[in-house]
Amino acid sequence: MVREATAADARGIAEVHVRCWQAAYGGILGKQLLDDLSVELREDFWKAELGDESSRASTLVAEDPPGVVAGFITVVLPSRDEDAGDRTAEIAATYVDPSRWNSGLGRSLLREALAGLDDDRWDDATLWIFQRNAQGRAFYARSGFRLDGAKSKHDPSGVTTARMRVPLGVG
Repeated sequence: MVREATAADARGIAEVHVRCWQAAYGGILGKQLLDDLSVELREDFWKAELGDESSRASTLVAEDPPGVVAGFITVVLPSRDEDAGDRTAEIAATYVDPSRWNSGLGRSLLREALAGLDDDRWDDATLWIFQRNAQGRAFYARSGFRLDGAKSKHDPSGVTTARMRVPLGVG
């Protein structure tokens, strides 16, 4: 089941967030950075984010089984990128618990988020991904995202990130 996240989901989202980073980014980010990740700090962040009515972000969660957060996706409207158009949305995070990878939950979350953006007539959506995250880039490419040439650095690690983009409302 995919639904809008509430502040009560903060702990479950934080647990998925930390487990995903530790499982997915071991060959990309430093061991110390990953070891230092804190579910409690992530939970505090998510409580604040989900409780902030002025936030430009919207988060969906996938429950599986019911009552257990198995994944989430966060969309920021409009994109925070300085060069983004007024009708460009941003996928800020997409994470599924590693025990549920390749189960279809990530595709369901992304499909739901993109459908909502398409319904609201956003022009396109972007996201930032670690350049060396081949598995993640392939996941997004299957949904039409393509690298657009923009690159940046992840502040805490200095690792290169690349931007991907998908047009919306086509066809």
